Amino acid sequence: MQIALHLDAAGQPASLNTPGRLFLYEGSGTDWTLVEDWPLELPREGGIPALRAAVERMVFALAPCTVLISAEVRGYVYSLLQEQYGFSVWRSTGPVEAMLASVCAGEEERAQQAACCDTKPEGGCGGCGGKVAAISPPPAVQAENRPDGSRFVDLAAALASDARHNSRSVLGPILMAEPFRPLTIRMDHPPRWFARAVQAGGLHSTEERRDGALFVTLTLEPEPVR
Repeated sequence: MQIALHLDAAGQPASLNTPGRLFLYEGSGTDWTLVEDWPLELPREGGIPALRAAVERMVFALAPCTVLISAEVRGYVYSLLQEQYGFSVWRSTGPVEAMLASVCAGEEERAQQAACCDTKPEGGCGGCGGKVAAISPPPAVQAENRPDGSRFVDLAAALASDARHNSRSVLGPILMAEPFRPLTIRMDHPPRWFARAVQAGGLHSTEERRDGALFVTLTLEPEPVR
């Protein structure tokens, strides 16, 4: 299960209507891993259209996660998340691990109740389901093919060009492309999930900082000599 938390500078749940930081966790029970985190500040200008656009970008960045812990559960932003994007929003306090475990248990109980509704006559109990709006995904980022057979992708530029993208949506498909070819990535800093993906893919990573950016080159680990 994935659960997102919106926290303030003190590490306490914060309203989405105030600046904070989104933390995306994955796990179950008391075993959780931080996948990624990024700052979040919804616009105060531009009216409803600007706010809706910012919420849509947030939803796409969190996908497939649809569970959020916040300091509030009511208001326009929360109604938008729940009614149009199918989010389950929880208000909780305490240590992060305890909040995650508590919400995970609540979500499992809610899923059991939803399964019960599925067995009832058409219409169910009236407490499940909801309208979920379709979110148009951003176009896939293509790595540049170089004459020597290697590839290059500018992660920083890709993120700046389309706010719907996050590091995983840009790099994930490129890292999974087969056959794997040496890949150089220009970035500001490595995403939290990046080291695990490199290790899981059996890749070797080297780093070089130049021109104000970090260049990470990935190659396949050599086969062990037998």
